[in-house]
Amino acid sequence: MENKTYKKRPGRAVKKLPAVNDARNISKIECFLFDMDGTLYLGNDRLDGAKELIDLLRAQGKKALFITNNSSRVPAQYVEKLAKMDISATVDDFFTSADAIVYLLNKTNPGARIYVVGTPGFENFMADSGFELVHGYETDPAKRPEFVVLGFDTTLTYEKLRIMCDYLVDGVRYVATHPDMVCPAEGHRFIPDAGSMMLMIEGATGRKPELIAGKPNATMINILCEKLGVPKDRTAVVGDRLNTDIMSGINAGAKTVCVLSGETDLKMLETSGIVPDYIFDSVLDIFNALR
Repeated sequence: MENKTYKKRPGRAVKKLPAVNDARNISKIECFLFDMDGTLYLGNDRLDGAKELIDLLRAQGKKALFITNNSSRVPAQYVEKLAKMDISATVDDFFTSADAIVYLLNKTNPGARIYVVGTPGFENFMADSGFELVHGYETDPAKRPEFVVLGFDTTLTYEKLRIMCDYLVDGVRYVATHPDMVCPAEGHRFIPDAGSMMLMIEGATGRKPELIAGKPNATMINILCEKLGVPKDRTAVVGDRLNTDIMSGINAGAKTVCVLSGETDLKMLETSGIVPDYIFDSVLDIFNALR
């Protein structure tokens, strides 16, 4: 792999971090569930310490998995993305908001007909999960969707929006993968995410999703802790967003680790009322605390 310079978000003074639990206690954590955008990388730029921390945790016999609200990609695409950053992973190391929406829909409506607003990868994932995809606007009751499913759609078109709004005005049930307003991008920029799309749709139809599967919903953490057999008090959610990453850990009863390499800054920590168990400037500082 050719040499590449990876970036750490500058300008965050660790000495000014609010008082939190003794950082040495983080060594008691057995399972780390990492957000990715803003935590391990920004866009296509790996953040300092990301590879080193993942390698260290694995060498110590700890579990390191990846959870993300970003439903625009499937796990195989994330494996490829991390590989380009020299971080090894398999599809079994990932759990996304797409997995969570499938899990929740299958509890009550397995194999339902759905109209999907999402990327081709997300559409294929939902079809492979046993759901019947509806294409276009259908008037035949036997062909109409039972749910509209909104994901993070980087291929969004006005036609998709029009059809979705028509179904919502008709009263079709409406669910979404996650509520993130923006998605971090390289160069410390952001692009509109599913939460921004929800606001636009609400403005047009007056409808909000009846269910949002991803963080801050505790579904992903609950499923993984049960699957891995790791207790909640030995599991930590690591992320850069207070209202999704950190709140998902709080809602699940797990430990929470906030890094200041993405969305959250010191002012947000001071005013949000959301208190993580641990606060680090970046994953590099977690690495330094654990080695």
